[in-house]
Amino acid sequence: MFGLFTPKCPLDLAEKTWIERRMLWFAERFGAHRMRNARVVLPTAEFLPDAYTGDYASVRRCLDRMCGYMGIDPEGIALELLPDRLMPDAAGLYEMRAKGHIFIAESRLADPPGLIATIVHELAHEILLRGGHLTGHEPDHETTTDLLPVFLGAGIFAANATIREETKRDGNISWWSVSKQGYLSSIQFGYAMALFAHARGEESPEWRHHLRTDARKTLGTGLRFLRKTGDSLFTPDTVDRRPAVTPALVLERLAMRSPTFRLAALWDVLESGLTDPKLLGAVVAHFKHPDDAIRTAAVRAVPEFGTAALEVVPQLLELLLHDSALRAHVVRSLSALRPPAKDVVPELNRLLLDADTAPEAARALYPYGSEAASALPNLLVALERSLFTYTDATPLYFTVLCTICSNPEQVLRKHFGARDPDLLRTALKELKLRSS
Repeated sequence: MFGLFTPKCPLDLAEKTWIERRMLWFAERFGAHRMRNARVVLPTAEFLPDAYTGDYASVRRCLDRMCGYMGIDPEGIALELLPDRLMPDAAGLYEMRAKGHIFIAESRLADPPGLIATIVHELAHEILLRGGHLTGHEPDHETTTDLLPVFLGAGIFAANATIREETKRDGNISWWSVSKQGYLSSIQFGYAMALFAHARGEESPEWRHHLRTDARKTLGTGLRFLRKTGDSLFTPDTVDRRPAVTPALVLERLAMRSPTFRLAALWDVLESGLTDPKLLGAVVAHFKHPDDAIRTAAVRAVPEFGTAALEVVPQLLELLLHDSALRAHVVRSLSALRPPAKDVVPELNRLLLDADTAPEAARALYPYGSEAASALPNLLVALERSLFTYTDATPLYFTVLCTICSNPEQVLRKHFGARDPDLLRTALKELKLRSS
């Protein structure tokens, strides 16, 4: 499967694994037949035969046609065109009412390819939200919405609209601008379309010529990778039946050579609440894996095992010392496990002096109350630093201060004293806000 001359996947591990898992999820939700039988929609007159004049009627015709290609009743979709000032930083919006309401920014009308990509994305919202497949609160809600058109055969429009270039002229002055549209990159779309083509048995699809260059090259690279290695969760064989997530399956995948299957298994632990003690050792073994995504997933999965995971606190503390990339995740896992104060407060205290990790360390100290009193000096350093450039962490530091000491006002007066009366006034004002 793997060798010196093995083709490389064009995406990093986390991107690759996420796309393959979501494509499998689409197959579960909508059926693999929907992908296999999908007609790939092309930006040609065959699929978009209507004259485009940039008015409401033209946009509506585009919308209705894309509804047909994506399996949506156009009668259930209302369309409104709005001035850009009413849609800051948004090309389109979707609201689920009695009908699905799609709002398009008027500036999109001058860019037909970008307009259709926007329509496709908003129609994907209609499918996922009205169908109850997503709630809209998932961390990957928008990227999943971007990806669905690939599964349904309408991905070329989304892939081609990721980067929009525009040249403008005003008298003798001209300028060129580049903007990003959507949530996935053209490279990510290219690999997703490689999965789509490979699962349908299309090893050299004619429609590839309609893709922008970078997406088309990624499609080719992705197909070579899939054909030579078979290293994918989403294959012609797996699209019809995804195996049930069990401890046995997770253990099997954690022992596989493929980093994709290992990462997917760790994410399964996180999402499926698997707490079989037999899994804990296999998860912890990935703390030292060379890939950041796998190490991160392993650390995040540990709290799923509850009190049984307290035995691995020493390994987590070791990561704090030697793996700066993981520190915030390690602190969150320690906070979730809440081991005895004597085991963790000294390390959390040290991290208060690290500006990047201090907020997470303070948050983890909060439940310990007076048991974390030894962290008071470093907490004051972090608090003072945050007062110079007020951040989201500033209120947190005051909350923790009030928790670990009995007389926070006295502590602040002693810390700032006559050294910085202005900062003392600011600190006392913040303290009053926290106490009121």
